[in-house]
Amino acid sequence: MVSANANFLQSWAWGEFQKSLNRSIYRLGVFRDKKLVGISLINEERAKLASFLYCPGGPVFTTWSKEILGFWLSHVAKIAKEIDSAFLRIDPRIITDSNQALLKRFSFVSAPEYTQPQCTATIDLTKSKEELRHNLRDSTRYNINAGERRGVKVREGEQEEIEIFLDLLKETAGRKALTLPKETNYHRKQFDTLVKEGLMRLFIAETTSQPLSAALVVGYGGTAYYLHAANSMQQKDLRASYPLVWHTILEAKKMGNKKFDFWGIAPSDNPKHSWAGVTSFKLSFGAGRMCFTPPLDLAYKKSYQLSRIIEIWRKPARRILRFGR
Repeated sequence: MVSANANFLQSWAWGEFQKSLNRSIYRLGVFRDKKLVGISLINEERAKLASFLYCPGGPVFTTWSKEILGFWLSHVAKIAKEIDSAFLRIDPRIITDSNQALLKRFSFVSAPEYTQPQCTATIDLTKSKEELRHNLRDSTRYNINAGERRGVKVREGEQEEIEIFLDLLKETAGRKALTLPKETNYHRKQFDTLVKEGLMRLFIAETTSQPLSAALVVGYGGTAYYLHAANSMQQKDLRASYPLVWHTILEAKKMGNKKFDFWGIAPSDNPKHSWAGVTSFKLSFGAGRMCFTPPLDLAYKKSYQLSRIIEIWRKPARRILRFGR
């Protein structure tokens, strides 16, 4: 069951990836008259102060109703009691006003921060290649053409070439003072698991002498997600990231995807925002900004309030090179 509002965070493959990190996961399906009307992948998130249940990109229901939501929540509550979770966090991303009202009736409150990116940039891939090129900023179109003229080639990498991406990622994180995930081999495990399930592809932009930029792209439910990217400062004048992104956009269209999702930009064009540079870069490909409602929390224990206060306190200081928990 793949709903228009579902993303790869609710896929079977993402659950397998979470298991590879030694996380406990729970898969729940809701049936009505033997027909599947809801799915959810739930992770157990362990924290020093209070562990909680997290439903990334979900739950996903064909129709939201008091009956279906209440039935689902009753089963989640049993899991929470068994493992002593302090609260449940859901993150359906797109929530209508009526669904917001329904969730408030069940005592959900807005989470203190976004777990996934607050906003993203998307491109409509149903447009022709000529329309997509026309929508590029002039400078972006120039950088793509210049990179190609000067010998930048983009290709799909083999599974064993994930090390190229990991090396570039380490360089990028060091240069921008970003913190990589604490889990050992986080990105390698993610790549190996999602490649096995046919969801992830590696793209590499290079010259004859060296790789300059690389990206991991997920395809799910008609959308291609530009999930992770990294680049080198070597031969930076070639601006290899531009041909890389353009190639992945065209490949995503060729594979039949309807949308290209850059997976994370700043909520505004504020030049002082820490993501200002990457936001301008992504929007330059003709993408439109799309922002989401915050996740919602349902408390099970009094310790939730203390967890909430600490999460608010930590928010301004945290810069993590990681999405898709």
